[in-house]
Amino acid sequence: MAKNSAADAKGGKKADGNRSAGKKSVKEKFTEMLELPKDLVLDRPKLTLIGNRDMMIENYKSVLEYDTGILRINTGTGVIRITGSDLSIREITSDDIVVSGMVRSVEFIDAG
Repeated sequence: MAKNSAADAKGGKKADGNRSAGKKSVKEKFTEMLELPKDLVLDRPKLTLIGNRDMMIENYKSVLEYDTGILRINTGTGVIRITGSDLSIREITSDDIVVSGMVRSVEFIDAG
């Protein structure tokens, strides 16, 4: 009997470990409960794309790479890589970046 309960305890730990990977943080639950904007409270970027020509990125940290064909932006949740042609930063403030040009793809790369 003790052997079974030890096995159950080990199995319980493993199951809890797997379950916690999909759990939301307390901060995320609190944000949802109070219906607060996740982009501001959870330090997530907000992207607004108008057609494939103009994009605004709010809540960013820094510009990692800037060229006419690629733009990499560091955010609180990872890196955003924008590829295209004739890309330019039309406006940049401490809060947001406005990118102009032909946007071909937007990729999110996790911070890990």
